[in-house]
Formats: sequence, C-alpha cells, structure tokens
Amino acid sequence: MLRRVAIVSFALAAALVAACGHQVTPEPSVLNSNLTGKMDIRFRTVGSLNFTTYTYAIIIDSCGGGVPYPNTFATSFNNYSYGFLIGGRYGSIAQPQLLQYYVAPNSNGNITYLSKPLDPTTIQFNPNSNGQGNEFEIIFDRSLLDNPFNVAQPCPNLTPPPSGSPTASAVPTATPTATASPTPSATPTQVVGNPNPQATTVAQSTWLFNFFTIDQNNVVQDSLGVGGARDTSYPGDPIDVNQLVFDPIFRPAGSQTPSDTAAAILGGEIDNYP
Repeated sequence: MLRRVAIVSFALAAALVAACGHQVTPEPSVLNSNLTGKMDIRFRTVGSLNFTTYTYAIIIDSCGGGVPYPNTFATSFNNYSYGFLIGGRYGSIAQPQLLQYYVAPNSNGNITYLSKPLDPTTIQFNPNSNGQGNEFEIIFDRSLLDNPFNVAQPCPNLTPPPSGSPTASAVPTATPTATASPTPSATPTQVVGNPNPQATTVAQSTWLFNFFTIDQNNVVQDSLGVGGARDTSYPGDPIDVNQLVFDPIFRPAGSQTPSDTAAAILGGEIDNYP
C-alpha cells in the first residue's frame, strides 16, 4: 500500500514529515530551490539499476481515469496518458524519453503514441540520486504534460478502443519518432513552451502513476502492484497537482518480483509542487 506523508503548506511540510517517523530526502524546494510547477519522481529498485538491459518506465494517467496497468492486452492502454522511459531501448544512461498516448484519428479508437524531444531546461535526470546505485530521479515541469502535441483527444481513457489487441505497446517496438504509426490523417502540432503548469485541462487535476521495468524483448518484468508484471489490482495514490505532496511508495508485502534485482521494483517517491 502507499502511504501519503503530507499534503500541506510549505510551513508545515518539514514538521509533519519528521513527525511521521519516515526519513525522507530533504526536499530541494524547501531548502534552496523554487520547484513551483514541477514534479519530482524517484524510482527505486531492489538491486543496482541496469540501464543497458532494462527500460524503466513511469506511466501517468493525467486524465482522472485510473491506474495504468502493465497488462496492456487486457486493458488496451486504458488510463495511459504519458510515459517517461529511461534506458534499455533508449540508451544505457540518457535523457528520459516522453511519450504521449492518444486515440489515433481514423483508427477505430486504437491507442498510439508520439515521442516528444525534451528540452534539458524542462527536465532534470539523476541516474543515481541516492548514491547507492538503485534509484534514479527526474524533476520535470508539469507543463510538459499539457497535451504537447495538441491532439484532439488527449485522454485515451475517455474514448475506449474497441475489443482486441491495441496497435501500440507500452514501449515502442522501434525507435520512436515524432510521427506515430499509423500516421494520422492530420498530424498533431507540437506546442512549444506551453506555460500552463496544470494538468491536460483545468478539470484534470488528479494524476495516477505506475512504475514498470521492461526487458529488451518489450516484455514488462515488474510493476508497483502486488501481482508484479501481471498486476491488475494496484490501487495507486491520487496526486492532486494543485497541492504540495510528499508521497513515498512502498511495495506491498508478498509482492511478486522478478529474480533479477535490477528489474525488481522496491518503490520510490512522488513529490508535487503546486
């Protein structure tokens, strides 16, 4: 289960975190930085990270639908809005790749994706954020997830695809480009420098997350749920992007994890700065 540490004002944040007895890395916004409009996500594995063998994915539903699960065969990418992917097919240690999932025009409702090149000024990536080799951290502007390609249907979960296998996979089977496959009849236009720090729309202020590890064969090896790679029950922990949130993530006892500790997810943390 997840444990919400605090959704509080800056003045109370440090006191409440200390009072709960859980040691949390000092938040940079509280100490020496202004992270207004940003999100700080830490992804932690049991053993040392292996960016050569595995892709580490942070999958986000910014549309208020529900938790994105790894079993895309059953869920047809329901609740997939965006994904940050690091390592594996994207190079051993490189800048994260950002995918936007959407309903492709003229595709009978199937979900596809576009890949957005990231400006280093909008995202920070630390491949060894805890100094122990088993945690990476990304700090990014929430405005990155404000429908960057200006697609007509930025919330795939609101238009469920038809029954059957989806046309895209959680990790693209080839190096992603700015043009999705199948090619839409009207190619979405990328919006550069969108200043809106909120969710995809003003009403979509609650985001849900899941972490995956994915092997070189494009097969999910683990996720945050107790069922691991085949989990469909992970409840998630809704993050209100209008609130200050420090949210450590702990795997439930008895969770199914892969034997390779580099692929086994231990947990992490999601911090939001309104």
